[in-house]
Amino acid sequence: MRQARWPLSLLFSCVVMAACGASSNTCTITTAIVPPNATADHSAAAPRNQVQFSAMSNEKGHCPKFPDRAGVWSTSDPVNTTISNQPPTQGLATCLNATSTPATISYSGTALEHPFPSATLVCK
Repeated sequence: MRQARWPLSLLFSCVVMAACGASSNTCTITTAIVPPNATADHSAAAPRNQVQFSAMSNEKGHCPKFPDRAGVWSTSDPVNTTISNQPPTQGLATCLNATSTPATISYSGTALEHPFPSATLVCK
């Protein structure tokens, strides 16, 4: 009788393991720079010539626990715009002159190995 229980236990274990393998362990990661598009007046005094950009992320589901990687802020137009990487003003962009095309604002950090999209800044 004892021998009959062993194959039954093995069969039950296999069924349970298969059910676990079939479960959906989904992970959704969303990254964004907020605001995605902004405008500031270069001829105005602070803070009207500035825009505060922030890196935001959201993880849902059963996500791996990779650490987020801090990055640096940059602008595609350093002649007409600046962006701070110094605390406590990280992500604060300042319009120095009017831009002929929108400046691209980027953040090089990652959230669970997912990069952040870029944003745009228009200086009028």
